[in-house]
Amino acid sequence: MAEQMTVQQELEFRVLGSLLSTPDWIGEAVTVLGPEDFPETDCGDIFAALRSLFLDGRAVTPMAVVLEAGDYTRPMVDAIRSQPLAAAERGEFAGLLDKLQARNRLRRVTELAGALAISKNQEPEYIEHMVDEINAAMSRRKDFREVSMGEAAVEFITGLEEEPVYLPWGLKRLDEGLEVEAGDFVVIGGYASSGKTLLALQMARTMAETRRVGFFSLETGHRKLFGRLIAREAGLSLKRIKRRDLRDTDYAALTAAASTLDKLDLDLIPAGGMSVADVQAVTLAKRYEVIFVDYLQLMDAPGRERYDKVTAISIGLHTMAQRHGVTVVALAQLSRPERTKTRDGRPVPPNMASLRESGQIEQDADVILLLYPADPDNNASGRVLKIAKNKEGERFTIDLAFDGATQSLVPDEGRKVQQKLANEGRRVRQQQHQTAIPGFTDITETDKEALPF
Repeated sequence: MAEQMTVQQELEFRVLGSLLSTPDWIGEAVTVLGPEDFPETDCGDIFAALRSLFLDGRAVTPMAVVLEAGDYTRPMVDAIRSQPLAAAERGEFAGLLDKLQARNRLRRVTELAGALAISKNQEPEYIEHMVDEINAAMSRRKDFREVSMGEAAVEFITGLEEEPVYLPWGLKRLDEGLEVEAGDFVVIGGYASSGKTLLALQMARTMAETRRVGFFSLETGHRKLFGRLIAREAGLSLKRIKRRDLRDTDYAALTAAASTLDKLDLDLIPAGGMSVADVQAVTLAKRYEVIFVDYLQLMDAPGRERYDKVTAISIGLHTMAQRHGVTVVALAQLSRPERTKTRDGRPVPPNMASLRESGQIEQDADVILLLYPADPDNNASGRVLKIAKNKEGERFTIDLAFDGATQSLVPDEGRKVQQKLANEGRRVRQQQHQTAIPGFTDITETDKEALPF
């Protein structure tokens, strides 16, 4: 049977067999394939049944597919016998999809070009229509659409009747100042050991109360991540938990915290070595609404140079967010802090250019948050969270108190008061210095009107 198959048939059977053996890949496949992409086998209806089961949230098993599609036993058997890829060969599956898509695009373009060549209808309108069909057939995507101004206006006006729903962050100032929606790409930058993973976990925990959240960790194992989460939830010292220095009341607090965390729609995914395609496949299969990636520069990507790799990763995450309507929150390392000082003696804070290894991150992100110690010489000091980029809102900073014991970051109202007093003191000193200069007088409002600038 295998010797008589065409290359197209082998591809169709192998793609379907891989999806039957590894249902986690279905989410990636249904975004680029349709039943019409299986023209040389009877697998089109089987793929349609498989897609229907997946989108309905039902279990995808060979028996369920047969019951959904009808009697397609023979092509199902051929697909299962077609040397389907194993779960560990996720990267090869992406290549298999690309091959099937490429062959189908070529087939469709050839059909359309042939129809145009033999057609007796040579009217300009018909020719333009066929050319448009050929250009559409060349697209790699199945789900693109054009939106007219009329359609956009109707969507906009209708949407005004609905209460806007933006992503919650667990910090009041962020909730008020950020309007992050499905499909946005958010970057949290921080120096090594600055607390960006801690902050991301804290945010993910808040979002998981109302959304399905996946936390992809390329650096820290799930046990350590959960340890940080439960220490904060129980209000206990993480060090005491790790040392097992616990009392009966502590065990009770941990049990209660574990019960609370169990109710959250939050998954921790060990993601070492994963690429953007891998993360996308899992995200679609698990139907996550928000994903965290910790951290961006550790992901796998093609290319020899680090700049090229990180650029490709940033573009890939941004594209995934837009294409699939998933909010992507990616953590990123910042370059080493500059040791230069500002005029008042404080260190120069990081900016968007501090994002390591690629300026593409700065361009792709809808929102960029930068986290750094208030005192760079004291890692136990409070933290500053700087909103460095906010496409649809203002930029601002938040002072956070860092509690390493319970792994939490909370608004530092005390530091705000101290900073306000320090600024006021600096203003008073400047005024005193100005009045001490001979011949110096303040410019009045009347004087300002006469000035040439």
